[in-house]
Amino acid sequence: MRVSVVIPTYNCAGRLVRALDSVAGQTWPHEQLEVVVVDDGSTDDTAERVNRFAIAQPSIVTRYVRQENAGPAAARNHGMRLAHGEAVAFLDADDWWQPEKLARQMPLLGATTGLVYCANSFVDADGKPLENYVRQIPLRRGDILLALFRDFFLLTSAVVLSREAIEAVGVFREDLPVGEDYQYFLRIAARSHAECADEKLLVRCVRPDSLSRRDFALDARVDLSTLTTFLDTHPGFAARHRREARQRIARYRYDFAYRLLAEGRRGEAIGELKQSLRTQPSLAAARTLLRALFARNASPG
Repeated sequence: MRVSVVIPTYNCAGRLVRALDSVAGQTWPHEQLEVVVVDDGSTDDTAERVNRFAIAQPSIVTRYVRQENAGPAAARNHGMRLAHGEAVAFLDADDWWQPEKLARQMPLLGATTGLVYCANSFVDADGKPLENYVRQIPLRRGDILLALFRDFFLLTSAVVLSREAIEAVGVFREDLPVGEDYQYFLRIAARSHAECADEKLLVRCVRPDSLSRRDFALDARVDLSTLTTFLDTHPGFAARHRREARQRIARYRYDFAYRLLAEGRRGEAIGELKQSLRTQPSLAAARTLLRALFARNASPG
């Protein structure tokens, strides 16, 4: 079975080489590999780097396409449209794979299993391991929809999708500035079962300059919109899991409000706390709201 590796990249030529080398290092037969690099309007030497890779790895079909800067969702969609494989694996340009990743994952795809992911390790922007990193990746199999709704534990570079799963749900939403992967994988999980490889086969680079880290409020508001819209468009799921859905959204708003308070954005935090309490009352949210209101009323002027 051929697998197409879709790599979106933007001004990341140096790190892209490491990602490409990790594809070349796969034990999966190179004759069954295709690399699709979508250059999202880079101004560096990405094209030259990809060309050198293609020359050095003649057994791997390598495609390079450049588009005007439109964001990672548009780049991944472009890559999926060009991909010829029966499966599509995503790899961000600053991440890389362990040699056995595809060999462990590909056999797990099946008639009802359209998504396979893997465990991973985390490194900082310099490649230094991040021990005990706060984000945890649970390993779940079968119907993962409720678990995914309650916690976005999938990393895009860890995921392999079957062609059938992609055709069933379509493409990433290009109008979302962040969080397009969460919205997409929820749609996949609503239609397909999942499998996972429990080895740490992805090395995930955590960069402090990513958009979700630079603008946590934007990231949170997009996620909240994704969650509430998913409930609206999947009434059966919403009815079956009413309690869990309320818990998830109320807790998300509470956590968001807590961070807003830490940033001194009290008015926004008060609004989120009120919505959290309307969704599902909690003592923690009520106490935090009272403290925020008291602090605002006590402020001079």
